[in-house]
Amino acid sequence: MELVSRLVLTLALFDSSTSPLGGTVQNYQYRVGGRYFPAAPVQCSTTTGSFVSNGGAEAYTELAKALNILGDYRLSTACNSTRWAYSPLNLAGARILQNRDYSVSLTTIASGTGIPTVVPSSTGGDLGSQCFAAAISLETSNGIEISGLNAEEQSDISFLCNWADTQKSGVSAVPSSLECYVYYDAMIILEENNVVKLIQ
Repeated sequence: MELVSRLVLTLALFDSSTSPLGGTVQNYQYRVGGRYFPAAPVQCSTTTGSFVSNGGAEAYTELAKALNILGDYRLSTACNSTRWAYSPLNLAGARILQNRDYSVSLTTIASGTGIPTVVPSSTGGDLGSQCFAAAISLETSNGIEISGLNAEEQSDISFLCNWADTQKSGVSAVPSSLECYVYYDAMIILEENNVVKLIQ
């Protein structure tokens, strides 16, 4: 039996739409077999169906749960609101995707849309790469014993995600990339006559 306890899907781009309103991730959810995790979709926009990002606050909390760092103040991270789940940038009226670290400096974030406005920086800006991960913790206990979801008894794992607008695609576009990481425990079964069987 394979017990999946954490599932992390990283989206290199929270939003790759360069339309004026942007195309933020509105919500996401996992379906494992016939069950949904979490029970309600993780909201990434201010209201259901909105173009305005909530900064990915709920998504970051889910990631902290999956990494078992939620509320652990002994740990620090370089991830903050200027690096996590932001929309394409507004540079001199044009919407651009950030693909070079610290080439621009942040000036304002529009309150109505959440779109950052930036200016070019020749000496090194303050805005690094955008990052975002749609993570889920499947732990069913406090982590002392093996726990999680029996992956062998489930038919499939699906990722359900809604964006506010069509994402940018094509040869000249910076593509959205999806990378998936699964943390699982393999079960050792002690059978009769002291036969040990590793199921993985």
